[in-house]
Amino acid sequence: MRWDSGPEISDEAYANLRAEPFYPQAVRRFAANMIVAGDADLTLDGILKDAGRNVAALCAVYLHVSGGLTLPRLKTVFAGFGLASPGRARALLLYLRYLGYVGAPEVRAKGAQAVYPVAPKLLGTWREHQRAVLDAAAVLEPEIAILIDQFDTPGVFEAYAARLAEGFLATVPHFDANTAYFRIFMHRHAGIQIVHFLLAHATDESFPPRQPIAVSLSGLSQRFGVSRSHVRRLIEAAEREGLIQRCNDGAVVWAPAGRAALDHVFATQMITFLSTAARTMASRPDIFGPLAGVGYELATDTKTSV
Repeated sequence: MRWDSGPEISDEAYANLRAEPFYPQAVRRFAANMIVAGDADLTLDGILKDAGRNVAALCAVYLHVSGGLTLPRLKTVFAGFGLASPGRARALLLYLRYLGYVGAPEVRAKGAQAVYPVAPKLLGTWREHQRAVLDAAAVLEPEIAILIDQFDTPGVFEAYAARLAEGFLATVPHFDANTAYFRIFMHRHAGIQIVHFLLAHATDESFPPRQPIAVSLSGLSQRFGVSRSHVRRLIEAAEREGLIQRCNDGAVVWAPAGRAALDHVFATQMITFLSTAARTMASRPDIFGPLAGVGYELATDTKTSV
């Protein structure tokens, strides 16, 4: 329960995480796990390409376990995240239907909003994806392995999925989506995956990494299914914005501004994962035993008003 930072992440929570000796290892494990997860499931690989798609899947599962997925509710939650416009919600919903993650809309009562059924395929994919996420968080808190083992117990994954979305909604004030890091790496196709590749292949033990990282534009292009010119433009933009520096041999080094952005983004994510795990386990003393702190009821829509 020491990881439960409450609705807002305090400066103390960031300081405590950064003081953990296994923090760099946990981030590298997370980055490597995300690459492996995409390799194992090409549909998930598409979801991991950019922040908008990732948020779409996160929200679809969240709304499914907290009252039903409808287009108006999805638009409202998207607006809360600030990562994708409400207008893009419809396009991403169609994308989820294309993937077979969401079914055709169902009108369950006259005059009611159409509900989009979330397919078992998405729930299974998201469950395995979050197992990989928590595997990295367990580097910092080994008892998370107990939660991972109970993910198939009815109600456990659902409680975790709801708290995870609400946890990330609470982190929105901690981010400025207009920064160079967000524009280049979070929103450009495969930008997040390229960051994960750079972190997973860093040669030094520190985080954020300081040593040069060998990269191949052609290799990244083939690895993540994007054109070589797309990768080149992304790397050039990151260098132009002062996030990375390119070496004569083609390797890249994270510049001070890039290291600061990496640390803030991944620290916020890791705290959210750890806090979500703590709250989920505290909410089910029947499974995990009496934990320190107050138990939590399964949250519905109190934070998003949808």
